[in-house]
Amino acid sequence: MKLRILLLLFLFSVVAFSQPSKKELYDRARDVLRKSLESRDLERAGEALDYLKTNVENGAPLSEVEEYLVNLELGRFEDALIFYGEIHRDIFDKNYTRPVVSRIETEDLLNRYLLRTNQMEKQNIDSLCVRIDASEERLEYKLLHKTLVYLDFVTAHSSTTQNGNDIVVLNYNEELSSIEEFLALMKKYIEEYPYSDHAKYLKDLFVEPYQKYLDEQKQFKQDPWGQKYYTGGFGFYLYTGFGFMTGEASDYLKYETDSPIIIGLDFRVKRFDLSLFWSFGYITGYNFNKCDVDLRRMSSQGANIFGREGSWAVGASLGFVAYDSRYLRVEPFAGISSLMYDHLASTTLVPEFMLGNNVDFRFYAAQPSSVGNMSYSFLLRFRYMLHVGSVKEHCCNNGKDFSAVRHTFAFGIGAELW
Repeated sequence: MKLRILLLLFLFSVVAFSQPSKKELYDRARDVLRKSLESRDLERAGEALDYLKTNVENGAPLSEVEEYLVNLELGRFEDALIFYGEIHRDIFDKNYTRPVVSRIETEDLLNRYLLRTNQMEKQNIDSLCVRIDASEERLEYKLLHKTLVYLDFVTAHSSTTQNGNDIVVLNYNEELSSIEEFLALMKKYIEEYPYSDHAKYLKDLFVEPYQKYLDEQKQFKQDPWGQKYYTGGFGFYLYTGFGFMTGEASDYLKYETDSPIIIGLDFRVKRFDLSLFWSFGYITGYNFNKCDVDLRRMSSQGANIFGREGSWAVGASLGFVAYDSRYLRVEPFAGISSLMYDHLASTTLVPEFMLGNNVDFRFYAAQPSSVGNMSYSFLLRFRYMLHVGSVKEHCCNNGKDFSAVRHTFAFGIGAELW
């Protein structure tokens, strides 16, 4: 009797432990699914997929991406689009929140097979779109599916939140023909289905920036320097030249140029240019044509009224690029300047109002590697400056104010980053 009981217990334990666990069943199903896809036994692959989907809530490992990719291989495009469309709305439509889905993911041979055979390559995208067109999906679904497929191909996207607003950050694929195809598909979908769930975010987020990007890339291929015209940068210039003075001041002061050196710095933002300059090499002295004082008495008192001294000038201006091209740029400007007398302390020159114009000839410009990248160039610059101010002279004119107009003509070389 005891022997029978022991035998029954043994047989029961063997049967109990021989039953496969759920994990083993799910692993077998995933293996069957992979092998069926590899051998193109789509009917059996569909059965394995349905089994895993049915048991997702019971812990069957099947990610949504895996389900989507298997549906593509099985030709179940409408089922695939349900997930594919929702995930794009969740990323790009700030008014839509997708329900949280919890699934078990695993890395195995099936996962590797699906990722390897569905890489984002142009030939795979074209093949998928041909299969979508040949399917029995509704025309709206076909067009949407192809649009989203091309969206993923040409864009690496992410969604972040800043001040409560969703910011979409786009990085573009360099394949311009694919961007053209994507724009054509997207515009057609928006035009034919303007009230669909996807039309608004596609129009708001992608049409304008992609069209702008495409236009910029085409322009860059035609003229790599075209994107640089009327843009910002930084420049350093070295000039020489000559100048003279007119107005009432020329009756009391001598103003000469002795090969002056002018150093300039430019800071550009779009079409505007903030320019700073410092120059030296000016010769100033007294002109006694209209002096109203006793020159001998002033000289005996120690005033160096017969001396000729070196002077220097500084200035700042704001320019506007009126014309810009590969070889020529024209830039009028206005600002303030001042001529500083190093020795004639009795003469005070107040800040001057300055008008002028730069004419730049680019004799060399490095080709930028891509749109938006920095480049450098070398230029010949011709510069004219008109300085209008007033002088109060204490020695020769008894403290009266008189007008002073200086003219400066300069030419030199410059280097720019733009």
